[in-house]
Amino acid sequence: MSAKQIMIIAGEASGDLHAGNLVLEIAKKDADVRFVGIGGTRMQAAGVALIFDNQTIAVTGFSEVLSKAGQILKAHNVVKKTLQRERPDLLILVDFPDFNLRVGAVAKKLGIPVIYYISPQVWAWRKQRVHQIRELVEKIMVILPFEASLYGDKGIFVGHPLLDAVRPTLSQSEAREHFGLAPEDRVVTLLPGSRSNEIRSLLPDMLEAVALIRDRVPAVRFLLPIAPTVSEAEVATISGRSPVPIETFPGRVYEALSVSDFSIVASGTATLETAHFGVPMVILYRVSAFTYFLAKRLVRIPNIGLINMVAGERVVPELIQAAVTPRRIAEEALQCLEDRHHAGQISRRLKAAMATLGEPGASARAAGVVLNLIGEAA
Repeated sequence: MSAKQIMIIAGEASGDLHAGNLVLEIAKKDADVRFVGIGGTRMQAAGVALIFDNQTIAVTGFSEVLSKAGQILKAHNVVKKTLQRERPDLLILVDFPDFNLRVGAVAKKLGIPVIYYISPQVWAWRKQRVHQIRELVEKIMVILPFEASLYGDKGIFVGHPLLDAVRPTLSQSEAREHFGLAPEDRVVTLLPGSRSNEIRSLLPDMLEAVALIRDRVPAVRFLLPIAPTVSEAEVATISGRSPVPIETFPGRVYEALSVSDFSIVASGTATLETAHFGVPMVILYRVSAFTYFLAKRLVRIPNIGLINMVAGERVVPELIQAAVTPRRIAEEALQCLEDRHHAGQISRRLKAAMATLGEPGASARAAGVVLNLIGEAA
């Protein structure tokens, strides 16, 4: 019998991470499965033959999409032609709904089974997509406990793959040595996002805040791990304007968080990564005025930060749009850096929220669902 082929599509850095781990788990169970798709360095390292680099299509916001419309259309055409030519045994879609739902529709017309992994946030906005997804997929593997019931018998809660992915390669003491930290050094990690538009929008304000923080807390180091989906040169150019030294480096985000006292984080999966380590944070969110105008009318959720959504309450502060200022960022950081008791309370609440996401092993459980479906289709 010929080897099975799976196409998998992840349009953003977090999706690339989780898709890469899913591919590795599938390969452990069946080494003969071949993979093709759209992704980044994690998926490529896991053995996926990339037909398009997701760095060229990752973007946030409505109006921001226009800047990459040409690349997005090109990627869609490449996927469509590959589906028609290769006829894979299964298509796995990882989040990234506006792109992936269109691709899924193409696959369904071709008779290719579709699995969705990591549900779009339909409970926050555009809830009508629930019906579209139900019609499109054989199964949808969700990572938040309350999401499964939205999809009826097609919804499967597998747990959060982040619990598998957050694996520092260094112990905390080794990480402190790696970064050359003195015993008295405090650490603030900057996580300005995994997309170029987030970097340009948020990093300059972060850097101004850094100067205000250093004025009050001299013994503080600032670490900036660079996501694989953004340009190191671009980050270096912007961070080089800071009056305070910023230590930039590719990867090592978990090592940086393991030694951090505070983190300044772009809204997204990074808030969960930060919470996993119990690091107090301030969450930043800024998009174009047009995108925000639409979002205010479409999105109905009390909190925008993912960790606050998981907790069901505002555990850490969120600065949105005009509230993203160097002064406000610095105030939130200093409250934790100068009050260890306050920081400790937040840390405990973050870890309690993360405990609701279940046990590790989500990627392995998801791999079992995928292989069962392929087996049924054989």
